Amino acid sequence: MDKDQKVWYSMKYTRKGAWINTKDLELLKLLYTNRILTLKQIKRYGRYIFNSPESTIKSKLKRWLSNNIVSIDYLRTLGKPAVSCYKIGKNGFHILRNEKIIEDEELVEVNIKNIKQPSHYFGIQDVVIDTLIEMKDKLSTVSSTHPNYRTYLSCGTKLNKEETIIIPDWKIETAEGRILNIEFDTGSQNLTRIHAKVDNYMELAKVRPAENHFVLFVVADNRSEIYTTEYASTRETRVLNIKELIINKLAHRLENLHFYVCSAYRASSIASNILKGIYPIKQSHKESEIELAILSVQLNDDIDYTMEPRDASVYYSNDVSEEFYADSHYSVIDHLSNKKMDFIFKIAEEGSVVTLDKLSYLETLISTNRIKQEVEKMNVLYLSTAAMQNDVIPKDFQNTSFSQTQLWHYKNIQTPKRTNEVVRVLE
Repeated sequence: MDKDQKVWYSMKYTRKGAWINTKDLELLKLLYTNRILTLKQIKRYGRYIFNSPESTIKSKLKRWLSNNIVSIDYLRTLGKPAVSCYKIGKNGFHILRNEKIIEDEELVEVNIKNIKQPSHYFGIQDVVIDTLIEMKDKLSTVSSTHPNYRTYLSCGTKLNKEETIIIPDWKIETAEGRILNIEFDTGSQNLTRIHAKVDNYMELAKVRPAENHFVLFVVADNRSEIYTTEYASTRETRVLNIKELIINKLAHRLENLHFYVCSAYRASSIASNILKGIYPIKQSHKESEIELAILSVQLNDDIDYTMEPRDASVYYSNDVSEEFYADSHYSVIDHLSNKKMDFIFKIAEEGSVVTLDKLSYLETLISTNRIKQEVEKMNVLYLSTAAMQNDVIPKDFQNTSFSQTQLWHYKNIQTPKRTNEVVRVLE
């Protein structure tokens, strides 16, 4: 079907029918891929992707319902009002097949009563919908799929479930071959289950060395549209525990495996940064961000500093691997006090397990005087204020200051503080 074309689909043995255009096909494919979506999730997708009013999306669904293009079910839990949930109908399935959007022979019937953990099921759908919205300018290059036991077979010729390495909660892949596996954690299970998942991802990375896998662990919070569980107001401890579990297993050291952990509130932002190639931050990008930070100091009329770049060898002994070096090192002279200080800089990625591991190592070097040249402070710079405020860092980082490059200078480096709305730094 051409972009601006629309086709009339009449329903056999009735006088009913519906006009279907390319946007309709996209919405129907979303419903088919995601199995079941709440009305709020569908309206949110339509509002941001199609720029359609929520009332228009709701009216369209009502028309489709009468034509069995979609079907409706209701989620009733914990005495709360019933939630409208939609899935593809038989005629919607045939439309997708007729337009060659899908090639499946049979419609997969999904009954909402069979969903054992609605909080988990609709939580992952929230993350997927919000990520697709974040990726709206690149949707044509993104493949979003509901994984099954065929997704990651250890042997391509076998279809036994026992041969499956892991079934992620969701998988999104770009045309460039960047694979994002999303795991949604409600916190109802102990960390033993997380241990097993990390082990399986390590196996996946080893048996598929040509693939570059990213894994995003999303910890549920109370910001979702449809959770049936009330969570604690802050989930930082869970986020940090999962990060440290991965570090202890050295899973993040595999070259083609990258782990990120965050609360659900920040999941779509981090996921889109991964899929767009912003994370991991390239070396050239790090250099430009540090140059921006240094330039902001030089242009600041309120301070009088001279900053001189130093070679990394001045600071680290031979037993320190280069991969743990800071990104930049400077000697700073404060002309008001005539004091000379040494600072190191590290560019950070929100949610990154590698970032936490390297920051922890550098913090330890400084705090235990295992660094050759005395360092006044390690300055950790994020790409945005939101990333800085929402990353989860342990409370005992005494030699570290956090900021973001575009609003940065030495006089006022503020560690992110608690607020009533967003809490991501442990105290």
